[in-house]
Amino acid sequence: MQRAVVVTVSDGVAHGVREDGSGDAVQLLLSEQGIEVASRRVTPDELSEIEALLRELVGAGIELVVTTGGTGLGPRDVTPEATKRVIEREAPGLAELMRSAGLQKTPHAALARGLVGTSGRTLIVNLPGSPKGASESLEALFGVLPHALQLLAGHTEHSKAPPVSASAPNGASAASENRVVATVVDADGEPPCRVGQRLVISGGRAIEGTLGCSEFDAAALKDAAEMGAGAEPVKRTYEHELGRAHVFLEPTAAAPKLAVVGATPVALELLRIGAALGYACFLIEPRAERVTAEHRAAASGGVFGSAAEASLDQNSDLVHTDHDSPGVADALGAALEAGVFSIGIMGSRRHTAPHLSQLSGRGFSASDIERIESPAGLDIGARSPGEIAVSIAAGLIAGRRRNENRAGSGP
Repeated sequence: MQRAVVVTVSDGVAHGVREDGSGDAVQLLLSEQGIEVASRRVTPDELSEIEALLRELVGAGIELVVTTGGTGLGPRDVTPEATKRVIEREAPGLAELMRSAGLQKTPHAALARGLVGTSGRTLIVNLPGSPKGASESLEALFGVLPHALQLLAGHTEHSKAPPVSASAPNGASAASENRVVATVVDADGEPPCRVGQRLVISGGRAIEGTLGCSEFDAAALKDAAEMGAGAEPVKRTYEHELGRAHVFLEPTAAAPKLAVVGATPVALELLRIGAALGYACFLIEPRAERVTAEHRAAASGGVFGSAAEASLDQNSDLVHTDHDSPGVADALGAALEAGVFSIGIMGSRRHTAPHLSQLSGRGFSASDIERIESPAGLDIGARSPGEIAVSIAAGLIAGRRRNENRAGSGP
């Protein structure tokens, strides 16, 4: 099943003063077509923020990104401009197909400037902002959309390649999964590749690049599936009627995840430090209007509305930076249920006690709740957001080192 992300571009929705009717309509239509909507995202009509979000989703390997809003002639309608900065190839026929369908209903469809194009293996589609316009435009593509996604995945009509798995966790950044990097290191004859071409594989699917043809990509996917995170690199030879490609496959371990809850100044500094420490950094904030462009840029793994969307696991650390925000117990409970490596929350036990009491009322044990460090971080007398972030990061490092030392002291 292909994954999609629905992006609503709207000042009103981003600021919480308008319902996201278009996003709801698009999600329903995609689901009816068997396309999994991995997440919903909202961004204001700001060129730089739209561009940053699209680049984030392309980097995460999302197969289909559908935007709604910002395609008209208004002064703040800049979705096509942001899209043009991100895509590598336009698909004008698909855009014209949508406009043609719209013109059968209203002459106003001629004012739509939406683009369709590709970046890597991601198809980006701009839809109008009204629920009716978005639905009619998307429905116009359903006859060709599945085949377009298959082509992007490398499955051309002459290819015998097996379907690429889309089993990666919903909304998870590919940086947080184990990867195999396949690189062409030599070639015999004239195969459809060149030395240096590479394919990055994560979660059983290709997330970046190509080895030159779907046959080579499919062979690398098969070999990668048989390699564990700790496996040794291997060299394989792939055959093509035009020649051979010698490919080096190297597995790399997943980066640990750092989930920071609350779009606060401390969160911004912690996301930046986490990235420097090698984490795949996520921001969790249910209040979309609080998320700034700086937060989005620092959250390499994405921005999510809840901890449940972030696909936390045992290689994750979660830090809550706003004990006054709504849903604190929900975020902490999701982290406990996911079995994350560590959980911390800013604030003294006096401030966090009501949230911990909620967890107890939900059936979490005393030993579960004792796992939550409050206040998070090492006591270094920190005062500024940057200093507090350093103290929290130091605590994360100390916890990871203690675990390594315990593991190393075994028989």
